[in-house]
Amino acid sequence: MRFEWFVASRYLRSRRKQSFISIISIISIGGVALGVATVILAIAVLNGVEHGLKDRFLANEAHVVFRLHGHSFFSDYQKRIEQIEAIDEVIATSPVVLSQTAVFPEHSDAIQDVIYIKGIDPVQENKVTGFSEFVDGSTDLLNSTFLEDARLIRDETITGGIVLGARLAARLGVIKGDVLRFIVKLARHPVNESMLLPDLANFVVIGFYESEMAVYDNNFGFIHIDAAQKLYNKPNRVNAIFVRLIDAELAPQVARKIEDAVQFSVLEGMPDARTWMEMQAPLFSALRMEKILTVVIEALIILVAAFNIASTLIMTVMEKTKAIGTLRTLGTSRGNIMKIFMIQGSVIGLLGTMLGTALGLALCWLLSFNNVRPSYWFTLALIVPVFLQVLIALRRALPRHGGWKFGLGVLWLIVIGFALYCAVRPISLADLGLSQVYQMNQLPIQINWFFVIFINALSFLICWLATLYPAWQAANLKPVEALQHE
Repeated sequence: MRFEWFVASRYLRSRRKQSFISIISIISIGGVALGVATVILAIAVLNGVEHGLKDRFLANEAHVVFRLHGHSFFSDYQKRIEQIEAIDEVIATSPVVLSQTAVFPEHSDAIQDVIYIKGIDPVQENKVTGFSEFVDGSTDLLNSTFLEDARLIRDETITGGIVLGARLAARLGVIKGDVLRFIVKLARHPVNESMLLPDLANFVVIGFYESEMAVYDNNFGFIHIDAAQKLYNKPNRVNAIFVRLIDAELAPQVARKIEDAVQFSVLEGMPDARTWMEMQAPLFSALRMEKILTVVIEALIILVAAFNIASTLIMTVMEKTKAIGTLRTLGTSRGNIMKIFMIQGSVIGLLGTMLGTALGLALCWLLSFNNVRPSYWFTLALIVPVFLQVLIALRRALPRHGGWKFGLGVLWLIVIGFALYCAVRPISLADLGLSQVYQMNQLPIQINWFFVIFINALSFLICWLATLYPAWQAANLKPVEALQHE
């Protein structure tokens, strides 16, 4: 063992005269550990939320949405689809009629809501957004048994079937088989032109769309593309083409390729290909800003813990002033003295960083590990008597031996680990009433290993920098003045 390491290890050990300093050292280790654990856990939660939202968006949305400026309808869309599918990165496309309309159930006399209507070809839509995976009920928008029953019972014309967002259906108070009325347009009365008559269309609810995405479950209804074209009197026309790619991250490059590949005349309008990143930019920008602010705040927590390390070393220097003078008199260089205290502070920082990393990763695992845990009261009733019994057994088995402290430490780790296992459980956003806000039922956790390494390096660097001033102060003590110190 090198001389500097030997002396630093002696200073780190607890003695009666230095018990106060040793307590501060333990507090410093704990401060660093809590700071590192907190930042790892916070970033894992933010990463989990970001990736969870991203996965849900990409499961329900196209990677690229191709439209014209002004969202006008265009013809020859099959030709445009062929041009888009000729691009190497494109997997599938789906023609869509996207619009908004006022709706009300058949049992109501007033408009209940304004919703988005998405006219789709279910087969093509499945290839782009996995439409049928989220439908509870029928996806046959033209020939469902609900449609046949409605046509037999009612005298009025049934235009087609609709798959309604589950939360939207609950808000409107409709169930499968109910009729939902659309207000397509307002026409002037043939006799009294000052009066406006609504042009209505009837759709039968044949299923519910349950994606756990509030934007869809609260606001969307899905009808067949033929019914949508008939509804708006736009035969063989669409106003959007949804595109799925081999990799969602390629969306910006492919969007430009699509705009170049699909040509329109000046009279038709200018093409506009929007990516999922552009459509959800505000949300993901906010999440990125939260992560940056979290890192800054947690770095400040580690910095506060580093001040504790600096104060510990300063008090150690004051306590060991005479010893430092003796070492300098025996020929120890200023560099050696500086290394002793830098090693001491670095060891404290390293221990805090390692413990914090272990604690942070353990908490992440516990928050994402779904299984049945003992109840809190059962855990408390079990831990206390078991801990006392094992403590008594250890004291009898290891009286006045070094193994006593080691055994007690292992016991404490087991007790703390078991208590964390029982206490830390996955957080249910549904139980907290936040599932609609975060658009997921359970708080997701995803560890970013690159960030874990980064925060470890940053924490150790901050702790190492905190050792420089106390070590420099110790190295600059004059031997004569140090030996006179009592």
